[in-house]
Amino acid sequence: MARNEQQIRHRIRRRRRSLLWLLVAPVAALGIVIAVDRAFFAQSTMRSCPFVPTQSSRPGLQRVLDGVVAGPSSIAPGATAYVSGPHGSWLGAAGVADAGSCARMPADARMRLESVSKIYTATLILQLAQTGKLRVGDTVARWLPGLLPYGRRITIRQLLTMSSGLIDNNDFTNASENVKRIHLGRVKNARLRAQLLAAAELVEKNPAAVVPATLWVEWAAWQPLLFTPGGGYHYSNIGYDILGLIAARAGGKPLPTLYRERIFQPLGLHATAYDPQGPIGGPHAHGYGVEPDGSRVDATDRHWGVGAEGGIVSNAEETAAFLTSLMRGKLLDRHQVTSMETDDLWLGGVASTCADQAYGWSGGGNGYKTEVWVDDGGSRVAVLLVNARHYGTAQPAADTAAHAALEDLYCRA
Repeated sequence: MARNEQQIRHRIRRRRRSLLWLLVAPVAALGIVIAVDRAFFAQSTMRSCPFVPTQSSRPGLQRVLDGVVAGPSSIAPGATAYVSGPHGSWLGAAGVADAGSCARMPADARMRLESVSKIYTATLILQLAQTGKLRVGDTVARWLPGLLPYGRRITIRQLLTMSSGLIDNNDFTNASENVKRIHLGRVKNARLRAQLLAAAELVEKNPAAVVPATLWVEWAAWQPLLFTPGGGYHYSNIGYDILGLIAARAGGKPLPTLYRERIFQPLGLHATAYDPQGPIGGPHAHGYGVEPDGSRVDATDRHWGVGAEGGIVSNAEETAAFLTSLMRGKLLDRHQVTSMETDDLWLGGVASTCADQAYGWSGGGNGYKTEVWVDDGGSRVAVLLVNARHYGTAQPAADTAAHAALEDLYCRA
């Protein structure tokens, strides 16, 4: 489906996940303060690691990656990339994986994919539809009765296309204090109020605490729809967490098992896992939160409240393998892949400056930034993984720099 590049870039920007999964909203009547003490930023002991150039068989690609971690446009301690196209395949790394020890970034470093995880979740849903386990026209109430008061009005397709009208957690975290009070004041369930308070206290004491993603879903159920389902577009991480719940119900197995059996194992992805919260299992690069003044903290484990919308951990090469396999019809038939492109079920199409239309997604969370592009046939792909995310006023420029680096890598493929 042809679309204006400026509109696509606007939509991609709206798909960025919020930096901090923080609930910062006092409700005086309830005595609830959902807040995370950000004083840990002042306790950062990150070292200034010297930049060590890497010899590469593709110096042009390496220079792009080096620019992400060193020089005037640097945005992170380290980065990895995988590129494949007319000039062959290339896997590279730059900078450090651990700013505390200055350990160099390995090319196969695993990082959180953040919202790029939505591609995996959408694929899982469409696989279940392809095998008759569900239909994308089914309502939320068909699979999760009672979860949402308007569950009979929202379909799986609308969740996939961000057209459900559901609120997003970003709408809460980015709101003014008055609006936050209104959002929480709508919650009339005493049990949920107690859970919100308990979660707030837990995260205040331990920012790496595990908090169920369903807490966001339950909170959203008390909020009005932003528009009639199917009548608009509004990015919602919560909608994709609901898709994860539907997949588990329709697939008859826990979500981690479905990812593993239906995607990871068939493609031989040994470094890829569904690991949404707390410490990342296995080897991985540390992720850092960066303030506008340049101070940073290790935020690797600070990922509470995340589910199917952002829970995949992988490396650049395996992420590319997933994308190219998907586009080549190894996970879905070509009809389903085409529907993902034309119906915008997950892929944002953009007319690249160097090749045919590309499809991609970006993810940004508390410590990591991911950018991916792939062409329709899976013959050209670029994946960029960055182990930092900027906060506040520095975020737009850093995100733009990451996207520009990804496009440069894709065009050099």
